[in-house]
Amino acid sequence: MAILKVINYGDQVLRQDAEKVHKVSAKIKKLIADMFDTMYAYNGVGLAAPQVGVLKRVFVLDCSTEENPMPQMVFINPVIIKKEGAIVSREGCLSFPNVYTDVKRFEDVTVKYMDERGKTQVMTAEGGSLLCRAIQHELDHLNGILFVDHVMDRFGTDELLKTNNLPTIDPAMIKDEPELDQLLVG
Repeated sequence: MAILKVINYGDQVLRQDAEKVHKVSAKIKKLIADMFDTMYAYNGVGLAAPQVGVLKRVFVLDCSTEENPMPQMVFINPVIIKKEGAIVSREGCLSFPNVYTDVKRFEDVTVKYMDERGKTQVMTAEGGSLLCRAIQHELDHLNGILFVDHVMDRFGTDELLKTNNLPTIDPAMIKDEPELDQLLVG
């Protein structure tokens, strides 16, 4: 497989909405394999297709730890169908090298998605776990929303971005979370 180039913040492709996948074709399966290779090469736990320049509603995760082994996961056309609570945790993003900041997320989410075999799945991630936060983070990428849109300290985050030679946050570019009915699979 191949290691793809991860697009950095500042590239407008990261602000675009990804397109629904209609069929898990050989091309999509290759993209998924390449995304896993890329995610591991960059030491990430998640990667969304727009981060490698592909505007498809696909993301991959590997939230496994020594204490909590988990399988690799593929999410195609994911939709959050239930969300509850709130939690603030430190996040980073492969598209923002060396930038980590506090981000507010839902504490529990239930997501409906298609797996790499084209089967519909429903899964709940709870307790503000890494899996729960990663699902929300990567799904945001599919909607052109970036983790800096959720930051708790905008000034501090701008300073981090400047330090890492990345553009500061343009408030006009911040996208709100789409309403649930906009995300439901038709």
